[in-house]
Amino acid sequence: MLKSFFIALALVALIFSCEQKPEFDPSSISVLYVGYHPGKPMPEKAPTSWTSQERFAKEYKTRMPAFMSYLKQYFNNVDSIDCREYTADLSAKYDVTIFDENVKPIKERVIHTDPETGAFLSMEPAIYLPDDYHHASLFIGHPARNLGSTLGSKLDWYCLCLDRHSHHTKLNHEIFKGPFEVNPTIENRPTPKPILKSWDGGDMPAEIPMWEVNTEGYHDEKGYRIGMVSRGWGFEDSPDAEVISSGVCDKQKTAVAIGRHGNHFLWGFAGSPDYMTDEAKQVFANAIVYTYKHKDDKFIAKKYNERIATKVYADELQFYTTEKSYQESVKFYKSWNADMTKRSNEIKEKQAKGDELNEEEKMMLGFRPQPILTREQYLQKNIGRNSWSKETGLDTVKIVNFLKENRPYFYSQPDGFYDLQVDEDAKSLGIANDDIKILDAAITLLEGGKDIEKAERLLWRYTIEDFATANEWRAWFNKYQSKMFFTQSGGFVWLINDPDANPDVKPRKDDGLVARTEESKNELKLDEPTHAEPVSVGAILVEGEREGEKQVVIKTKIMEGYHIYAFVPAGEAYIKTEQGIELPKGVKLVGSWDKSAPAPYPGKDKIMIYKDQNTFKHKVKVDANVTKGTTIKCWLYYQCCNADICFPPKKKEIVLTL
Repeated sequence: MLKSFFIALALVALIFSCEQKPEFDPSSISVLYVGYHPGKPMPEKAPTSWTSQERFAKEYKTRMPAFMSYLKQYFNNVDSIDCREYTADLSAKYDVTIFDENVKPIKERVIHTDPETGAFLSMEPAIYLPDDYHHASLFIGHPARNLGSTLGSKLDWYCLCLDRHSHHTKLNHEIFKGPFEVNPTIENRPTPKPILKSWDGGDMPAEIPMWEVNTEGYHDEKGYRIGMVSRGWGFEDSPDAEVISSGVCDKQKTAVAIGRHGNHFLWGFAGSPDYMTDEAKQVFANAIVYTYKHKDDKFIAKKYNERIATKVYADELQFYTTEKSYQESVKFYKSWNADMTKRSNEIKEKQAKGDELNEEEKMMLGFRPQPILTREQYLQKNIGRNSWSKETGLDTVKIVNFLKENRPYFYSQPDGFYDLQVDEDAKSLGIANDDIKILDAAITLLEGGKDIEKAERLLWRYTIEDFATANEWRAWFNKYQSKMFFTQSGGFVWLINDPDANPDVKPRKDDGLVARTEESKNELKLDEPTHAEPVSVGAILVEGEREGEKQVVIKTKIMEGYHIYAFVPAGEAYIKTEQGIELPKGVKLVGSWDKSAPAPYPGKDKIMIYKDQNTFKHKVKVDANVTKGTTIKCWLYYQCCNADICFPPKKKEIVLTL
């Protein structure tokens, strides 16, 4: 009887203790906001995410206060720090760090060149966060890529072109459920043109459901900050990452506007709380809580190469073989040529009357109609640049068959640039590289002493392990095969779904792969563009036509498929190319810049671009008393993009000696 009494008492105590256990209080989460402090000096030049210096100056005073006021409505412990004063150790004191701007790098970018020729060899990117940074972080737009790229984050820079609406949004996701209540208002809006025209957009209706995140965006042409999207292909090929939403941008519908990798969360939309809808304010607060819940998650599949091709690229290439794809291109260029010719003639008439021309009109004077590519030229442009194209030529039937036949065996080098190669080793076994049987088959070859070199190539290519014997490989495989997954964006390797079970090394490049180069045919010896540096820039001084006159000549050589921007109208996200000369005493500018004629930008009839080879010339007058050895500094500021990616803008400076 007494025993039963104590058992009952214990049960009551247990029930009481369970009832008294406090529920999780989201307001207890501590938050650190990192951005520009309005009390600190404002940068002389607006960050690239702003299309207007004036708008940046205005928001500089209000953005941090707006975030602080907003965050304190949800969380009890909120602090802020100027991004230029942030150090990584501060994040250890908070549950979640919000990065709204880039922080000061702990290591500047380093470019390695050949000591004899000066040719580009490699680049070490700037490092903003230490390798052991593992704190829960929410990134607003572009800081996600800049701060996380060296850590292996999948929150890369696909495009700085995100406006203010989301689409293809997973409304059943936790951040739309709570803890702060939200009922997203979904309305049909016109489908963005880049989605309708992209290779994977054939099934898109004229309107699609969208959710309004911000009340203003850069498309409103008021200079507001631009959001960023990450690449969607391969984003979810590892269990540590998830896509929550896409958004209105200039890229494919798979672009990631809201997503998570490990304990890093991307909120690509750029609006401050002053411009968030009431619904977005709730969801953003939920995203902070969700990031906190994943605070102990680590990256498992690390992405170190933004430009690695996944097998989805093969599907895109198939589209380029279609007549529909070609005719859409022809239609665009014919329409563009007609419109631009009309505008150019109107400007010439205006100039003939003596009227003053604005910047855009001056640019238009150099307009030349773009040649309409033949079907063969179109195929050469889109197919011929691939490493395997010699096997198929430009025969569309052969190309399609090749892509379908080899899709299971395609892989990309860890440092590859949107290029797929056929793994003949995997093909000889008839096993797809994303089928775990490929590892079992390779180990079996080792165990049987057959085709050892083939087996070693496969294990080297598709794992980051390095065992000495077949027994060690087999023991590893048997232990972990049930937890393995294949990541393409992470380097075409098999990894273990356990962040502590994989070696801390990067995927390995095939031995013997030789990069192809061509000799420059320019009179100015420019470095060959590379996948890391698609734009090669150089400059020389040449003698002028008159006494004491010289000409500064800046030249670019742009890798095929890439471009930089000649003119960007108000309301667009891209960065216009600018050039300049810093002159010493006794040297003066003469006239204006003489530039290569721009080309059209497909899908954006008002944007003009430079591609291939271009020249920027400006005359200077040198006084007789200027001493020999005096230097002139010239520079080119540009943003490089192709159909798939946009690099952050950069400034190339060159010193010339008189």
